[in-house]
Order: sequence, then structure tokens, then C-alpha cells
Amino acid sequence: MIFAPLLKITILLNRCFQQSIPWLYNCFDQTNQTNQHMTKSKFSFFALVFMLLLSGSAFAQKGSWYIGGQGGYNSKTEKVTGRTEFKNNEWTFAPEVGTFLKDNLQLGVAVNLSGNKMEFGSFDSTVTKFSPVVYLRRFFKVSENFSTFVGVVGNFTTGSTKANDVKYDLSGYGANLSLGAAYALSSRFTAVGQYGFFGYKSTKTSIGDFENEVSDLGLNVNSLGPVFNIGIYYTFKK
Repeated sequence: MIFAPLLKITILLNRCFQQSIPWLYNCFDQTNQTNQHMTKSKFSFFALVFMLLLSGSAFAQKGSWYIGGQGGYNSKTEKVTGRTEFKNNEWTFAPEVGTFLKDNLQLGVAVNLSGNKMEFGSFDSTVTKFSPVVYLRRFFKVSENFSTFVGVVGNFTTGSTKANDVKYDLSGYGANLSLGAAYALSSRFTAVGQYGFFGYKSTKTSIGDFENEVSDLGLNVNSLGPVFNIGIYYTFKK
């Protein structure tokens, strides 16, 4: 039953981007096609959660609180005759809570927990990450159930990578600007979609005295997860 509302959300998002921000729509369309190709074997409850959050703004009131989150799992196996089998498993869990400082201003916090395990012959590696996220969003009401928003997001990441018997420490931080839209599925549940189009991230890997630091700045910098994602939220009215 939830596919019909999601289809409606997609149509509304497309109309919004086409009519008001043509250049962003073209960028969004290319990203969406890429995501569809990459997530054929991916369970992306992530996307569903973010989409809902956005729509909650359509009817949320100052002082209202909401809860939500994201979760996902991706498993990939490559088998080629005469070659070593490759396996890769990824998971993410991110509970979230927030409040409306004003009817159109939202402040939220999420805790991202993620992991990855890769196996290739005798080689194996395991990655675990912990990343708190804080965001602020300004909503613009389009209709009774539909709103758009612009947001600022910041995060800090810490974790580790273990490759066979060697362990590396991971750390980093990032920030980005995002655009999105929200559609109210009911008086309590909201679907929110967000597109992170400009950002900065810095990541550092260290082992002993050795350090490797990488920084990225620009359009479509993947500083806080997927460039486009969707979510589901439940709002507690004031």
C-alpha cells in the first residue's frame, strides 16, 4: 500500500525541480539513474526515512518532536570462472530525533552506525564507523501536504579498519548543503527526500606514526551518506 504514496512523492518532486530549479533537476535525474543501477541488490530503507521527514514539515508545529531513522543492508558476490570469489557485505543503522524550533525551522540529530566486511581469497577486511550528525532545515510550504526545504548538515566520524591482522584507525568530519522535499502521508507520518548537492569532507587513516588524509570539496561530495536519500518519520504533535 505504501508504493502509491511514494509514486506520488516522486511525481511531485520531479515537477518541483523541473519548474523551479531546472539545472538541479538535470543533476538530480543523473544521480537518480546512477543510484537505481547501483542498488538493484540493495535494501534501501534509508531513502524511505529521509523522504518522510521532509513531508512532516507540511503540518508540523513549533515545539513538535519527531523520531525516525535509516537502515540498510547490501550484499554483493562476484563469481568468475577460474578466479577467486569476491564478497562484500555492508550495513547501516541510524536512529534519529529532532524538533521544530519554529513551524518552518527544523533541528535534528542522528547517530550513524555502519560496517563493511570484504573477503577476497585469503584477504579479508572489516570496517566499522560511528558518526553523529546534526542538521538544520528551513522549510517552504507548497501545499497542505507538500513542502520543500534547504538544509545544512554537519558530522564527525570515528572508526577502524582491520585488514587481515593489521588495524587502522579512521577519523573525519564533513558538512554539506542540501535541498529536499517532504510529503505528509498522514497527520503523524511523513516521507522526506533529500539531495546533498554541495559539501566538504575530510577523512584520515592512521596506523602508528603513519597518517593518510584526504579532503574533498565540491558538488555531489558524499560527506554524509548517499547523495540522494529518503526517510520515514513519526511526529509527536505539541
